This record gives sequence, C-alpha cells and structure tokens, in this order.
Amino acid sequence: MKLHYFISKRGNFGDDLNSWIWDNLIPGWQEWDHDVTLLGVGTLINDRAFAEHGHKRILTLGTGVGYGDDIVQSSIPSRWDFASVRGRRSARQLGLDETRGLVDPAVLIADFPEFQDLRKSKFPVFTPHHVSVARHNWAKVCDKYGVKYVSPELNSVEVIKEIASAPLVIAESMHAAIIADSFRVPWIPIRINPKFNADKWIDVFESLGLDIDIPYLFPQVEQLANRYAQPRLRRYQRRIRVVCESFVIDQAFEEALQITPFLGNSKRLAVRKAAYLEVLKDAQAKYA
Repeated sequence: MKLHYFISKRGNFGDDLNSWIWDNLIPGWQEWDHDVTLLGVGTLINDRAFAEHGHKRILTLGTGVGYGDDIVQSSIPSRWDFASVRGRRSARQLGLDETRGLVDPAVLIADFPEFQDLRKSKFPVFTPHHVSVARHNWAKVCDKYGVKYVSPELNSVEVIKEIASAPLVIAESMHAAIIADSFRVPWIPIRINPKFNADKWIDVFESLGLDIDIPYLFPQVEQLANRYAQPRLRRYQRRIRVVCESFVIDQAFEEALQITPFLGNSKRLAVRKAAYLEVLKDAQAKYA
C-alpha cells in the first residue's frame, strides 16, 4: 500500500507525522494491497483530489474534506473507500453516514509508548499555523510572556512532546490543538492568517463535544486592512496587515493568554478512539 499526504517544503508537523503514525496504527500496512493508496492525515479530500486521483483505489482512515469547491455527489469516485473520515462535517459533505466521521487519527498518538511519562514543563506553548511562521518574530514575543515558541516546522516528534508536556497550548495550528486535547492539555485557539480555515476545526472538535469560537488575534487590524481591499491596492494588503500587527502584537498576545481554554469531553474522546480502532481492524482484514 502506498501513502499520500501533503508535504510542506519547510516542514509542518501536522502533515509530517504521516511519515510514522501509520507504522504505529496499522503495522505492516506497506505490505497490504499494492494497488491501494492510503490517504493520510490532513485536509486532502476535495474536488481537485477527485479529479487528479479519481481513477485510483483510495482508502481513507481519518482524512478530512476541505480546501476546494463544494463537493458534487456525482463526482465522488466509486473506487474510493471512505472507511473513516475526520469528522461528521466531512461525512455529511461526502453523503456518508455520520458514524463514518469519527476523529482525526492524531488523537491516538497520546497512547503511543514513546510519548508516555514525559517530563512536564511549567511553560505554556505557542504553535502557529505553518503559513504564519514568518509573519512575526514569535520567539521574541513569546519570551516576553513566559511562553515557549514551538515552530510547526520542527521535527514532528519533538513538537508533539513539547505540546504534550505543556500546561497550556495556544494554537493556530489545528494539530497543535488536537495533540493538546488528546494529551488532556487545555488549549486556546486563535487565528492569525486572514485565510484561516475554521471549517476543519469544526469538523474535528464537534465530534469531541466542543462548540469552539476561534478569535482573530488582531481584530483592530481588520478594519484598516479592508480599506486596501480594492484591486489596485490588494498587492499591498498583506504587507500593510503585517506592519499594523507588529504595533499591537504584544497587547494581542497578552489578551490571547486571558482567553478561557478548551478541553474536549474525555469520555467522548475515548468512545471515538475505540470506534476508530475497530475501523483499523476492519481495514486490516480487508486489505492485508
């Protein structure tokens, strides 16, 4: 069996964990049916994927829908096996029974042996989305507030250990929030990039009993930036946003630390994980 997932040039731990998570979840998967491609962890199901890979035999074991136009039911490839998708929203968009929308596979990482008995840290962690890394000097900002900056571009195992060991996680990276929740670390969601995809967060966390609100870190910048939304000024809009953000970044970060953290329902998480493990067993019986 082959594996397909998104690979960022600079690295992104939420995608990079695909390189080792499946060896833990379904050992020997590479020797399964060689005509099948496993669609990895991430937001990879969309109309473009159907057009590009519709002729292939695809197995999904927790992939999410997003980053494309609305899915037309007639365009869904018949050779794709949606054994499980990331959440109920993804299931609905694919016309599947909502029971197929279980959970993001990354929640199982909390049970892997190498992440047990980690030494706890006293410092909260901040992990932005990988597209926001170069936006500001986050390490400098974090240092002012006793927060440890953990770049999503670092080695995925090390990022997960830092998140799992923290007392609190501030996350624009969705997988930073997922990992935090699975290790029972309270987390605060924020959005920095204007193109932030809130739908995929809802897909994940409604399955865990959370109705989350994701505040914009720089609301005072939004109105000013919108003045430059005209076509002739649009090329400057991002630059203007970033400059304006730099003037209020300390205040914004301090206010973010005051937001009430989230933590999903532990019983619901346990039920979802148990159901997902049954899906993995079924996949092994079918494809091994």
